[in-house]
Amino acid sequence: FEIIKKFKNLKIALIDYDILCPKTLILALENNNIKTFATQERFFHAFYSSYANVIVDTYYTNSIYISNVIKKSKYYDIKNLIPVGQYRSDLLAFYKRQSAPKEISKAKENGKKILIALGFPSPKNWFESHVDLILNWTAQIAFLDDIIKLSQNLENTFIVLRYKNLHWIKNEHFKKTIEKIHHHENIILCNNYEESFYSYKLCAHADLIIAKITSLADECLVNEIPVLFHEYTHNMKKLVLVYPYYLPSELICYNFQELYQKSKSLLFDSSSKIKDEIIKLNKTIYHVKEKGNIKNKIIMHLENWINENNKNLIV
Repeated sequence: FEIIKKFKNLKIALIDYDILCPKTLILALENNNIKTFATQERFFHAFYSSYANVIVDTYYTNSIYISNVIKKSKYYDIKNLIPVGQYRSDLLAFYKRQSAPKEISKAKENGKKILIALGFPSPKNWFESHVDLILNWTAQIAFLDDIIKLSQNLENTFIVLRYKNLHWIKNEHFKKTIEKIHHHENIILCNNYEESFYSYKLCAHADLIIAKITSLADECLVNEIPVLFHEYTHNMKKLVLVYPYYLPSELICYNFQELYQKSKSLLFDSSSKIKDEIIKLNKTIYHVKEKGNIKNKIIMHLENWINENNKNLIV
């Protein structure tokens, strides 16, 4: 508080990552009458309790529904809620208009369905793996085996496995499974980490996404790209989506048979009821008054606020 007090002309602070910014810093800013602004990073964090919470003056939320959830929550302290949408979802709309990435372009040209599987990286060390219920090495192999089985059972489908990083595949524990992937022509492990937003480029051209819980999955659903959530391991069900959640049960899979049958329905059944659930999500849970141009909407609101309050603000 004393340090911030020295900056006499500081009137507004833009918080980069909503839940990670130290609450002591935000309280010090607000106690010095410095207005704080943040954008919601992850849709599902709004349903958490003390694990993920936000204190700011103005919060740009992912939907009208989310704003109402936050209003009722005791874990948030926000004065002004503005529903704008999921700002990274605009990337998917943008890349959809571009050429498909080289990993999938040939398969698309040959008329194959494109399935992107979004997995979690595993811990590097065995002692970390042993205590992690969801990311342990055995669970990782079980997930990879499921995706390999899908590549063998789904006709006319090309699968791309995509992770946030591939450091974990250097582990000898995964050697046989990775070799199996390399020996199947309808599945690849994407290793392009040089291009920015490459996961978005892949997902923009997908017919189906299979994912562990991730903000990218919500962003795909907003663009009506079908998503199925892989919510089980070799010995567990209901990993993350155990709260009375916002996602319909039709999008959640608790075993391989469900994963296979729902994948087949979404890929090859034009009248799939699961697609109806995705449309309903966009009319309710993900709904905002104006879709698209989300980043511009945020910037315009900030500029208007600055112009209305003080032309000489230091940010």
